[in-house]
Amino acid sequence: MKSREQGYSLIELMIAISLSLFLSVGIINIFIYSKNIYQLTQNLNIIPTKVRLAFHLLSHDIRMAGFIGCVRLIDVMTLNNHLSDNTSLVVWHKGYTTAKLSLPKFAQYQKDSDAILIQFLDPNTFPVNEAKSRHISLVNKTIFRPKDTLLISDCQHAEFIHWNNIHLIYSYQIGSEIGFFNKIIYYIADTGRMNERGQHIHALYRRNLNQSFYKPIELIEGIKRMSIKLGMKNTDGTLFYKNANEVKHWTNARSVEIRLLLTDNNQLQQEWKQIIGLRERI
Repeated sequence: MKSREQGYSLIELMIAISLSLFLSVGIINIFIYSKNIYQLTQNLNIIPTKVRLAFHLLSHDIRMAGFIGCVRLIDVMTLNNHLSDNTSLVVWHKGYTTAKLSLPKFAQYQKDSDAILIQFLDPNTFPVNEAKSRHISLVNKTIFRPKDTLLISDCQHAEFIHWNNIHLIYSYQIGSEIGFFNKIIYYIADTGRMNERGQHIHALYRRNLNQSFYKPIELIEGIKRMSIKLGMKNTDGTLFYKNANEVKHWTNARSVEIRLLLTDNNQLQQEWKQIIGLRERI
């Protein structure tokens, strides 16, 4: 008896191939959809992380505005030519400012965004053994450079010096401290880079104007605009917020409201807000 070998017909093969293609397309679509969902989730997670980092740095520096060590700024009259309540924190808004200071020139600065300057003694100070006239003896070695702007302070006095030009008015003993005097500015500028759509990418920058050997630090990419308002104190103790050009009595400011406008690669925009309390100056 002859055996009969049976194979697949052309129709059966076509059906099998069609089913395979259909299943393959379905699997690919599921993969692409899952990938898009993953990327969207990652982007949503990255944005709050960027915002938290930006607000953490801003909050730290703003709360330090006017700090000069153990002594209070309002008690040290000799600093008024260099630092005062009005210049410890300065905001620029559409060409207006809270103090008579010119905004430094920055490359690719975003003019429709606000800028903020904060001045304070760096909290990482160095203990003084003895300081008088043109001589300063420190407990430990330092990393000061000749042109660094420094501030020496105890609980009675404070004054500015340059490490290569020491000329002290007061004498300082053990318990005094010396450190960098920070002049930090935050602003928005064009990074010079383009996104996938060929659009300019902006970022939040931080720069210490008293340390020229440091270049501007790009902190957060994707921040298109920063808006700043000052919380002013009413007679009844409540706060209301004003732009820099509306502030007449800076000493009445008690907090800073900062809004950051972020954009992603798809140009989706979202605004985040943070209110930061100021150091008491009166």
